[in-house]
Amino acid sequence: MRKFLAPLLLILASCVAPPQVPPPAGPVEPAPAPAAGPAETWEVAVSRLEVRVYRDGPMAKFAHNHLISSTAITGRIDLRDPRTASGFALELPLDSLIVDDEAARRVAGDDFATPVPQKDRDGTRRNMLGTQVLDVARQPVLRLTSDGITGGPENFTARVRVALRGEERVIEVPVTITEQDGVLRLHANLKLRHADLGLTPFTAGLGAIRVRDEFEIDCRLEARRAT
Repeated sequence: MRKFLAPLLLILASCVAPPQVPPPAGPVEPAPAPAAGPAETWEVAVSRLEVRVYRDGPMAKFAHNHLISSTAITGRIDLRDPRTASGFALELPLDSLIVDDEAARRVAGDDFATPVPQKDRDGTRRNMLGTQVLDVARQPVLRLTSDGITGGPENFTARVRVALRGEERVIEVPVTITEQDGVLRLHANLKLRHADLGLTPFTAGLGAIRVRDEFEIDCRLEARRAT
């Protein structure tokens, strides 16, 4: 019986179709990005920039923290749908920078509670605008242009091309964008190091008094539709 059973099993096995193996999946084509809508241009109507610079060095107690401010940012925001296709071009005349405005220091917190004499404010501004720091003689206007935007729907990260001292740097800036009652508002708050902008911290007394490498920037803009 066994000698007939073995050939029968072989015949049955040869009649069973082999399992079908599905072909490997091909690469998935990414969905095309939505086409950007037409630009709606907004012009900056109100601006407020604050830069907080801190003292450092072994004799820092004889120096001051400084609050640098300006309300002179101008430019445009080209708003598109999706928002990540938007762009902007902004300018800040460096001569508009104010050092240690008394009203601004009063609301800036304990780090800026100590009054700064006028002669110290004048000296700080002169050093800041001079060749060692901003070098306004070479380039009197700071220019900011968008180099790409990600995120949403209100919190974004903008790659910003910064033109300063005759050079360009690209930094990433967290920015909130909201629109209400015909006003477009942008708010950016971040910390940078001097090297991020191609700068060197100011020092005096062979480094006994110097500016801390890290500083803070807070910028608020209000824009209205261009006519």
